[in-house]
Amino acid sequence: MTSAQFFALLRRRTRRNAARVDRSIERGTHRELVILMADSSGFSRKTHEHGILQFLAVMTQCYDRLIPLVERREGTVISHAADNILAVFDEPGQAVDAALACHRWLRARNRGRPSAERFNICVGIHAGTVVRLSDNVYGGPVNVAAKLGEDLAGKDETLVTAEVARRVEAKFRCTYSRSVEIGGRIFEIHRVRRARPRA
Repeated sequence: MTSAQFFALLRRRTRRNAARVDRSIERGTHRELVILMADSSGFSRKTHEHGILQFLAVMTQCYDRLIPLVERREGTVISHAADNILAVFDEPGQAVDAALACHRWLRARNRGRPSAERFNICVGIHAGTVVRLSDNVYGGPVNVAAKLGEDLAGKDETLVTAEVARRVEAKFRCTYSRSVEIGGRIFEIHRVRRARPRA
């Protein structure tokens, strides 16, 4: 289902037909997915110091390299509008691996460069039931991942919810960071440290 089809259904949704319309939408779009939201770090400061065109040029060049890293780990990039990347995955380990790969690439790229040419991201990851359209994704997990990536994660940091941390603990070291309220619910937030060494 495309976004146009989805919103056409919602425009025709009334109290009388809501149950039928909702069942139709749910059958075609509800999926359990992992959401990754990556946001640029230092947007306001860097645009003030170096100008918006400099920042956007560096961001675009970096995203041209980061998006393939996400896709090579089975991620589907839904959008990279403004200064963030929204991607979906089937498994949380894929999303965490993609986040760490992006941080590694940026660390190597930034080494020795002046501030105006450096680029860093903050990442949030959450999982759950979403409305997955052919060209977009909606739902609580998207909002939670966005809150983690855009507001709570620091520079070069990946934050995940406790659910994601439990599902990846065999492969990645995660440590409890704090508990926060998002949308009226309390979430335990964990910081991803690194991949665990192979046995």
